[in-house]
Amino acid sequence: MVKLNNLIIISVIVLIIILVVLVIVLLKKNKKKIMHKKLNNLDIIKNDILSLPLLSEIEKVANLAKGEQLEEKITNYRQIYENLKENSFKKIEDQILELDFLIDNNSKEFSEKYFLIELELAKKRYLINHIIEELRELTSYEDKYRGMVIKLKNKYRIINREYENNKDLYGTLTDTIDMQFENIEKRFQDFEIVINENMYNEVVLVVKSLDMMIEHIGAVVLETGDILVLLNDLIPARLKELEILRTSMLEEGYTLNFMNLDYNIAEIERIENDIIDKSKVLNIDNSLIELKTILEFLDSLFKDIEKEKVYKKDFDNASLSFDERLRKLKDTLHDVYAELDDIKVMYGLNDDDLKDLETISNGYSDLVKNYKSLIRKVKKQEFSYGKINVFLSELSSNLKMLEDNLDLTLKSLGSMQDDEERARDQLEEVQDLLKNCKRQIQSVKIPVVANNYFVELSEANEAVLEIIKELEKKPIVIKTLNTRVDTARDLVFKLYNTTNNIIKNSYISENLIVYANRYRSSTEVMKALNKAEVLFYKGNYEASLKLVLDLLDKEEPGFKNKYLKVIN
Repeated sequence: MVKLNNLIIISVIVLIIILVVLVIVLLKKNKKKIMHKKLNNLDIIKNDILSLPLLSEIEKVANLAKGEQLEEKITNYRQIYENLKENSFKKIEDQILELDFLIDNNSKEFSEKYFLIELELAKKRYLINHIIEELRELTSYEDKYRGMVIKLKNKYRIINREYENNKDLYGTLTDTIDMQFENIEKRFQDFEIVINENMYNEVVLVVKSLDMMIEHIGAVVLETGDILVLLNDLIPARLKELEILRTSMLEEGYTLNFMNLDYNIAEIERIENDIIDKSKVLNIDNSLIELKTILEFLDSLFKDIEKEKVYKKDFDNASLSFDERLRKLKDTLHDVYAELDDIKVMYGLNDDDLKDLETISNGYSDLVKNYKSLIRKVKKQEFSYGKINVFLSELSSNLKMLEDNLDLTLKSLGSMQDDEERARDQLEEVQDLLKNCKRQIQSVKIPVVANNYFVELSEANEAVLEIIKELEKKPIVIKTLNTRVDTARDLVFKLYNTTNNIIKNSYISENLIVYANRYRSSTEVMKALNKAEVLFYKGNYEASLKLVLDLLDKEEPGFKNKYLKVIN
């Protein structure tokens, strides 16, 4: 049995080895097959390149060649063809043969050389296709460039017709423009000569020069008329109008120094002269743009002048308002200082208390100086009204700050008088309230008044007397007076609340005790009622009331809540 198992194992191993060898052989055979296929592909690419019609295209051009330049090109192309045929492709064929031997020997070297041959074939295909394109262009270049020249002639005729129809617009430049048209005509004649003689290189240059000359003369015809209108009519008219307006503005007292008119006009004349000089040789590059910019600049100057008129009106109105506000501030300060000694004595003010007023007074003096300086600038015409308005606006802001600060200071001084008056009024109010509290306590019949009531009454009386003492002092210390008033008012209101509570609690407690007598049959109730009565006759009405409420709430659940809802 063991021998049989060993025999089976050996058979399986042998079978596996055979399979592995078979797979390796098949893979190697398949790899060679792929390499042969690549090799055949190189032959196909090579033959495809060789089949390109390079020679036939060379011969086509050779049959048309009449000029020296074309013959030279054809000779060069033939040399390239012979070199490709006799050298380059034979070398590639040898490399392909050598590659065939590598199929059985070295697959890595095969891949490297295959890539190099494929790259070389691609280069040769590109070279041949490029030459064929050039040759085909040579065979059709006459038709190509004649078509381009026909289009240029049509464009030229349209430009020439436009020029002839508006010739009067061009003034002294007519002769120069006519000469340029003649040069273009001669260039068309040059084209016929070089195209007939197959001067390939010169044809390209002539057509390019024609295109540039026609493009240029088109711009000249299109823009020169507008340039001359701007130079001779529009800009001079605007300058004349500007000069008239400047004269009238100066007579009315305006200053236009900030606009640098003399410099700007001189710069405009310099640019115009430069444009005129360039136009004589038909150099109009950017001339129209520069002239339009000048016209826009002149328009902006007119707008600035109109703005200056508005700014002057704004200044006249603002300065009138400023003068009036400044006068009011001066009058107010004068009135305050006229009464200042009395105020200082009345309320005991010192120099520190009046620092704000002194600061405002100094600020007023500085503001007056600055405003006078500004008016001098206006008279000397040192600045535009636009800038003057900015300065005046800053002064107006400073004036507003002084006005606000003075209002606050006056309110502070005035509040002292108000506080004194208010203290006298409140003294009367608390005295009346104090008398009312005494009358109320005296008007009700209660067993006894608690000691705390008399303590509060005494405190309230003393506080009222303190107010009277402060009001009799000279000078009056407002801060102390206000403290006395606040203290007295709080104590009197406290007494008022205590009085009301005593009257209310005593009345309700007495009535509830009477109401609770219906439950005296209970020993517990009787004890509680007796205690409540004792508290009542001792003057402790609040405690008595609480005790009766708790008692009734036990006998009549919810009674306490009903009571609280009623009294609230």
